[in-house]
Amino acid sequence: DNAYGGGTMIAKGLNDVAEMFHASPNDGRRKALIIITDGQIFDPNFLSQARAELDREKVQVFGVVVRTGSAYTTTDDLAKQTLKPIVSVPQDSHFQNLMIDEVPTMVLGNLCDPIGEFGSFIVGGNGSTS
Repeated sequence: DNAYGGGTMIAKGLNDVAEMFHASPNDGRRKALIIITDGQIFDPNFLSQARAELDREKVQVFGVVVRTGSAYTTTDDLAKQTLKPIVSVPQDSHFQNLMIDEVPTMVLGNLCDPIGEFGSFIVGGNGSTS
């Protein structure tokens, strides 16, 4: 729960991540953040400032909406509408809407794959998503 009685609030977390990256040594490593949510983000009015801080730190932001079934629900659509605008460009390569069972393979399993959806940006592959 939060001050609004529930829901997903991420602006504070994004600001904290930007501060963490700012304080970390600049040793040439790529900076990446994966946001995983199962619902609508309830603080979208505060996200542009948080996103600007992440941009200053050159953080690649990825977003994943996790759903429990194969059908898309209104909650899934609302989560997509609020999360997709804050992921890095190109947004379609930095955003996924997955069933919970797909997360280990599609997100965690592909993180270090230089030709996978997320790995090509994190590891620095050729960007192919085939």
